[in-house]
Amino acid sequence: MTKITLTLRKTTKKPNIPIEAEIISPDNFAKKSIDEIRQLSIWRGNKEITLNDVFSIRGDENLGSEIKDIEILLKGELSTYKRIGQKMSDGTITVVGSIGMHLGVQMSGGKIIVTGNVDDFAGANMKGGELHIKGNAGHYLGGSVRGDWRGMTKGKIKVEGNVKNECGLWMRNGLIEINGGAKMFLGMHLHNGIIVIDGNVTERAGAEMTGGVIVIKGKLQKNLPSFEFQKTVENLEIKNYGIIEGSFLEFKGDYAERKQGTLYLFKKNNKHLQ
Repeated sequence: MTKITLTLRKTTKKPNIPIEAEIISPDNFAKKSIDEIRQLSIWRGNKEITLNDVFSIRGDENLGSEIKDIEILLKGELSTYKRIGQKMSDGTITVVGSIGMHLGVQMSGGKIIVTGNVDDFAGANMKGGELHIKGNAGHYLGGSVRGDWRGMTKGKIKVEGNVKNECGLWMRNGLIEINGGAKMFLGMHLHNGIIVIDGNVTERAGAEMTGGVIVIKGKLQKNLPSFEFQKTVENLEIKNYGIIEGSFLEFKGDYAERKQGTLYLFKKNNKHLQ
């Protein structure tokens, strides 16, 4: 494994304009020397700057050609840095702290780990790989970018904290696991794939879903009237996921669409919906 560390310079103030930093990925660092990486361009609004302008960069002098062997470590307050890991195909990115919008958008492989929080559109249009967020996530996690109607098609996203609205929007396949809770429209337009959430969800989960599975272990505040109760399931077994112990209420929906999706609610926490 070849490691390179990018540490935000102490003299660098948090920019008022977000910085477009899609160049930061193992794919773009492969076969380059440290000096070449320092001169790579990023954009602050309409101004072109280099990585060296904002980061102190250290690592092996030459990173080699194997993308899978490259590990990028990012340190600093990066909540206004966008598109890091965009379209990455392999390797590892570890963010010590929080990160801005569009993290790992369209990634097809590799792994991104964030110790803090992430902003909106993390893992949007994801095609593979793994995204692990130890803090909270913003809106549209694993969803689709503006102007597209295809969310993540493959891969795995795990969030240890909470997520905001429209998690899994237009999701076509893959897995999203959330240890915390979620706001509105969880799994909206879900076509296929699996969403499992341990915490509570406000309302409108599975709106206009046409396939896939949503499992809510916490409390769903309000269920859509276009979902129909089917039966009670003991020790839920989900294909390509495993067994979730407990008693679950099974609903089919969304009847506003083709009613092919399945919503499971942990019975103990959702007696108000029986």
